[in-house]
Amino acid sequence: MKTLKLIIPSGILNKQTIAFALGAIILLLLWQILPQLLHHIAPQTGLLDAGIWQLLLFTMISFLLLLSSCIWLFNGLINLWQLTPIHTMVLQVKNLQLWQQFVLYWASFALLFLGSLLSLTAIF
Repeated sequence: MKTLKLIIPSGILNKQTIAFALGAIILLLLWQILPQLLHHIAPQTGLLDAGIWQLLLFTMISFLLLLSSCIWLFNGLINLWQLTPIHTMVLQVKNLQLWQQFVLYWASFALLFLGSLLSLTAIF
Protein backbone atom coordinates (compact mmCIF):
# COMPACT_ATOMS: atom_id res chain seq x y z
CA MET A 1 0.00 0.00 0.00
CA LYS A 2 1.37 3.39 -0.95
CA THR A 3 1.10 6.36 1.32
CA LEU A 4 -0.10 9.51 -0.35
CA LYS A 5 2.03 12.53 0.27
CA LEU A 6 -0.22 15.52 0.02
CA ILE A 7 1.57 18.69 -0.95
CA ILE A 8 -0.06 21.93 0.03
CA PRO A 9 0.42 24.44 -2.77
CA SER A 10 2.67 27.27 -1.75
CA GLY A 11 0.48 30.08 -2.89
CA ILE A 12 -0.18 33.31 -1.12
CA LEU A 13 -1.39 31.61 2.08
CA ASN A 14 1.64 29.82 3.44
CA LYS A 15 2.61 29.53 7.11
CA GLN A 16 4.81 32.62 7.11
CA THR A 17 2.12 34.81 5.57
CA ILE A 18 -0.49 33.63 8.04
CA ALA A 19 1.90 34.16 10.97
CA PHE A 20 2.75 37.67 9.72
CA ALA A 21 -0.93 38.59 9.29
CA LEU A 22 -1.79 37.21 12.72
CA GLY A 23 1.08 39.16 14.29
CA ALA A 24 -0.02 42.37 12.57
CA ILE A 25 -3.60 41.90 13.79
CA ILE A 26 -2.40 41.27 17.35
CA LEU A 27 -0.19 44.39 17.24
CA LEU A 28 -3.07 46.51 15.98
CA LEU A 29 -5.39 45.20 18.68
CA LEU A 30 -2.77 45.83 21.36
CA TRP A 31 -2.24 49.34 20.03
CA GLN A 32 -5.93 50.09 20.54
CA ILE A 33 -6.53 48.19 23.80
CA LEU A 34 -3.32 48.77 25.77
CA PRO A 35 -3.94 52.43 26.80
CA GLN A 36 -7.33 51.58 28.33
CA LEU A 37 -5.90 48.42 29.91
CA LEU A 38 -3.07 50.36 31.54
CA HIS A 39 -5.55 52.94 32.84
CA HIS A 40 -7.79 50.15 34.19
CA ILE A 41 -4.90 48.41 36.00
CA ALA A 42 -3.56 51.60 37.59
CA PRO A 43 -6.19 54.38 37.62
CA GLN A 44 -3.70 57.00 38.81
CA THR A 45 -1.84 56.77 35.50
CA GLY A 46 -2.95 59.09 32.79
CA LEU A 47 -3.65 58.03 29.25
CA LEU A 48 -0.60 58.24 27.07
CA ASP A 49 -0.64 60.40 24.01
CA ALA A 50 -1.39 58.60 20.75
CA GLY A 51 2.00 59.76 19.45
CA ILE A 52 3.81 57.68 22.05
CA TRP A 53 1.93 54.56 20.97
CA GLN A 54 2.72 55.39 17.36
CA LEU A 55 6.42 55.66 18.20
CA LEU A 56 6.27 52.26 19.91
CA LEU A 57 4.59 50.83 16.82
CA PHE A 58 7.28 52.34 14.57
CA THR A 59 9.93 50.87 16.87
CA MET A 60 8.45 47.39 16.57
CA ILE A 61 8.15 47.74 12.80
CA SER A 62 11.74 48.93 12.42
CA PHE A 63 13.05 46.14 14.67
CA LEU A 64 11.15 43.48 12.71
CA LEU A 65 12.42 44.96 9.43
CA LEU A 66 15.97 44.96 10.77
CA LEU A 67 15.63 41.37 11.94
CA SER A 68 14.10 40.13 8.68
CA SER A 69 16.72 41.93 6.59
CA CYS A 70 19.50 40.32 8.67
CA ILE A 71 17.95 36.88 8.13
CA TRP A 72 17.57 37.57 4.40
CA LEU A 73 21.18 38.76 4.16
CA PHE A 74 22.44 35.76 6.14
CA ASN A 75 20.62 33.28 3.89
CA GLY A 76 21.75 35.12 0.77
CA LEU A 77 25.39 35.07 1.85
CA ILE A 78 25.18 31.37 2.71
CA ASN A 79 23.87 30.66 -0.79
CA LEU A 80 26.34 33.03 -2.47
CA TRP A 81 29.40 31.64 -0.71
CA GLN A 82 28.08 28.07 -0.97
CA LEU A 83 28.53 27.39 2.72
CA THR A 84 26.93 24.51 4.57
CA PRO A 85 23.14 24.74 4.89
CA ILE A 86 21.61 26.15 8.06
CA HIS A 87 20.26 22.79 9.24
CA THR A 88 23.82 21.40 9.21
CA MET A 89 24.97 24.32 11.35
CA VAL A 90 22.14 23.69 13.80
CA LEU A 91 23.08 20.02 14.00
CA GLN A 92 26.65 21.03 14.81
CA VAL A 93 25.39 23.33 17.56
CA LYS A 94 23.52 20.39 19.07
CA ASN A 95 26.83 18.50 19.22
CA LEU A 96 28.35 21.15 21.49
CA GLN A 97 28.62 20.58 25.21
CA LEU A 98 25.78 21.83 27.38
CA TRP A 99 27.62 24.85 28.74
CA GLN A 100 28.68 25.88 25.22
CA GLN A 101 25.07 25.70 24.01
CA PHE A 102 24.02 27.74 27.04
CA VAL A 103 26.58 30.45 26.33
CA LEU A 104 25.64 30.53 22.64
CA TYR A 105 21.92 30.87 23.39
CA TRP A 106 22.53 33.62 25.94
CA ALA A 107 24.81 35.49 23.54
CA SER A 108 22.18 35.24 20.81
CA PHE A 109 19.49 36.47 23.18
CA ALA A 110 21.68 39.34 24.36
CA LEU A 111 22.39 40.45 20.78
CA LEU A 112 18.70 40.25 19.88
CA PHE A 113 17.75 42.20 23.00
CA LEU A 114 20.46 44.78 22.31
CA GLY A 115 19.17 45.21 18.76
CA SER A 116 15.65 45.80 20.01
CA LEU A 117 16.87 48.34 22.57
CA LEU A 118 18.92 50.16 19.95
CA SER A 119 15.97 50.38 17.58
CA LEU A 120 13.85 51.68 20.46
CA THR A 121 16.52 54.27 21.22
CA ALA A 122 16.79 55.28 17.58
CA ILE A 123 13.06 55.97 17.28
CA PHE A 124 12.62 57.77 20.60
